[in-house]
Parts: sequence; C-alpha cells; structure tokens
Amino acid sequence: INAEYGGMFDAGLMAIELEEEFGGAGASFVSAVIAIEELAKVDASVSVCCDVQNTLVVTGLRQWGSDELKQRWLPRLAADTVGSFCLSEAGSGSDAFALATRAVPDADGKMFT
Repeated sequence: INAEYGGMFDAGLMAIELEEEFGGAGASFVSAVIAIEELAKVDASVSVCCDVQNTLVVTGLRQWGSDELKQRWLPRLAADTVGSFCLSEAGSGSDAFALATRAVPDADGKMFT
C-alpha cells in the first residue's frame, strides 16, 4: 500500500461507516461526506478513492453481501485492502447516469441483463 492509502487506512478513513466489529470507525454517513469533502480540498483523486471505498464497496457489502462475504472482506477493507468497481458499457463509457444495462429476474429467479 502506498503512503496515501496507508495513511487513510491508519486514520480510519477507508471504512468510516463500517461497524467497529469489522474494524470500521462506526461513524455516520455525514462523517463520511465531511471526510471526503475535506480530502477533495487537497487531492481529488485521493478523495475519489476514499469515496468509492466507503460508498460503493463497503456499503454494497454491508447491504447486500452474505454473512460469509462480510466476515471475509469487511475487516480487510477496513485494514489494508482497497476495493474497486467496474463501470463501462457501450454508449455510456464511464457515465454512470447513461448506463442502460439492467438485471431482471426470469421465471427461475436467475438474473439476466
């Protein structure tokens, strides 16, 4: 981990809302927003990394992950593992609001896009 990421992990900024039982700070969404805004005043790219980690990766696992996935990944994401997501689609590139792909369950409950 480079110095920027290491510093954010050491300061508890990579799992702001995550429950303390998983190694997070256990703070509020507002706390996350304030931290992300303050980081953006200094370095937008560092702020975006913190934002993605907190609002997409950690929150996604907290809300939709199985207990097994939570136990496996949340402590690591709070301590020393940087999460990511992929955002690309023909016609939208990296514009999240232009995405057209959808997951819709079929009769068997499987998801197709």
